[in-house]
Amino acid sequence: MVSSARGAAAGLALTAALLVQLTACSKSADPVKADAGATETISADHRAQLEKGEVVVTLLEPTGGEGIAALARAVVDAPVDKVWPVVRDCQHFQSFMPRTKESRISDAAGDQFTCYVEIEMPFPLSNLKASTRSTVRDLPGGGHERKWALVTGDYQRNNGSWTVKPWAEGKKALLEYRIDVKPNSSVPDAIARRAQSSSLPEMFDAIRQRAR
Repeated sequence: MVSSARGAAAGLALTAALLVQLTACSKSADPVKADAGATETISADHRAQLEKGEVVVTLLEPTGGEGIAALARAVVDAPVDKVWPVVRDCQHFQSFMPRTKESRISDAAGDQFTCYVEIEMPFPLSNLKASTRSTVRDLPGGGHERKWALVTGDYQRNNGSWTVKPWAEGKKALLEYRIDVKPNSSVPDAIARRAQSSSLPEMFDAIRQRAR
């Protein structure tokens, strides 16, 4: 029983750090496909939650039915031009993102660049490392998007996107985070998915503080 409990705790810690790491690093399959019209598809209930400052998490079907896939949304009390650099410039994540030991950008060319991020893990786990290739683009209506795909690291699959769109007539920003990942670990998917809901709000809070 003791070893089982320790294994579950390690799994939760691993996934919590994984979700933070994905902010810098993330499928080429449909679950993480950027949707320029996603704002119009938000339900009335979710819109009400967003207006209250909550982080709304929707679990998605991961590629091949294995790993973690999710869409998380939150409203940031800052305009798009303040929020966009926070999620675009991953080299600064080590300054404000939870558990981020190192982050840097390399191989920048046009609208693409490579992000490297290392996340500190509790003993006896090794730190999580990943390099992903990001592509940025402007969206209709004044929004922006950064999509990424795994280059190398501690994952079988690590893909996703950050999207920032105007909210409340441009006075605030809607921040959307999509992931589709499969780590190189034995953490059960059920444990990983449960950890998502508790880990994502901490990440969004860090972004909100940074965008002030």
